[in-house]
Amino acid sequence: MSDRHYLILREKLEALLTEGQQFGRRAAEWEKVETYWHLGDELLGFLDTQGGSTYGKNTVSNLSKDLHLSEPTLYEILRFRRRFSILRARINLGWSHYRALLALPEDKAREYEELADSQGWTTRQLKQAIEAGEGSGAIMPEQPASHPLRAYFGEPFTYRVIEDALDPDGPPAIDLGFHCAWNPGRGLPGFEAARPGHSVTIDPVHATATIRTDKPRLWTYVAQVRRIIDGDTLDIVVNLGLGHFTSTRLRLRGIDTPELYTEAGRRAKAFVEAALERVDFIVITTKRTDNYGRYLADVKYLAGARGPEQVMAKGTFLNRQLLDEGLAAPYTS
Repeated sequence: MSDRHYLILREKLEALLTEGQQFGRRAAEWEKVETYWHLGDELLGFLDTQGGSTYGKNTVSNLSKDLHLSEPTLYEILRFRRRFSILRARINLGWSHYRALLALPEDKAREYEELADSQGWTTRQLKQAIEAGEGSGAIMPEQPASHPLRAYFGEPFTYRVIEDALDPDGPPAIDLGFHCAWNPGRGLPGFEAARPGHSVTIDPVHATATIRTDKPRLWTYVAQVRRIIDGDTLDIVVNLGLGHFTSTRLRLRGIDTPELYTEAGRRAKAFVEAALERVDFIVITTKRTDNYGRYLADVKYLAGARGPEQVMAKGTFLNRQLLDEGLAAPYTS
């Protein structure tokens, strides 16, 4: 084995791992998938040029020690790169999904990849569909594929325009959500032509409004976690935009974690605490409250994110992550 060539490979792989360091509970699952694909791409290219099965085994063995990745994981990464020669963005899928796809022929793997992403399947649902062998006609016995837990995020800082309840004949107001409304008067550039029924997106940096001609999804916010009550309940401070904030308690939509007096409940809470430990902010979307006044919300997070766009594109959907980890059960309120 050429020490120089191996050292170059190791440095490349270490750099890739450093870029995608927030693995496991703190990770954006899709970022982990991307990192593993690029690891496999570098390793496959290296082995193809060096050649020899013995050489390949020695390389994997040495990398396992140097990168602190198990040999089975490295072989899975190689199989992953071979099976998926082109990686398409699938933000609803994580590494556990792709591990389940590795045993399938390439055409079937692509078919189930598309289905799992478009229908928001958990890893368990994907495995059930594969075992049923019916592709898009597969039936999910524990949770119907036609009603998966899917996130419905809109765009942060996007609002509906409403009539000002205190001055119906005056300029319209902005519905900030959470029972808050604000009338900018003439103090918001770009809002002058807005009318009730319109939607507007506010640039939080320049404080300007853009009237939307489409129908964007609303009720999506940046928030900070103040306290983790249990595995599915958080106290947060919500940035409503335009200098407005509100404190509230939310319940993760569509799931139910065990009570805290149980070992399973304590595990779920500990998981969420670890997942959000290094997260500066989360992105939430919510439309209604439960019977106890808690907002039912979808939550995404990404350690190290610089803005909500990164979280939306690459963040982990916490609600479904708890389902995938077996720490929560599906719940309809």
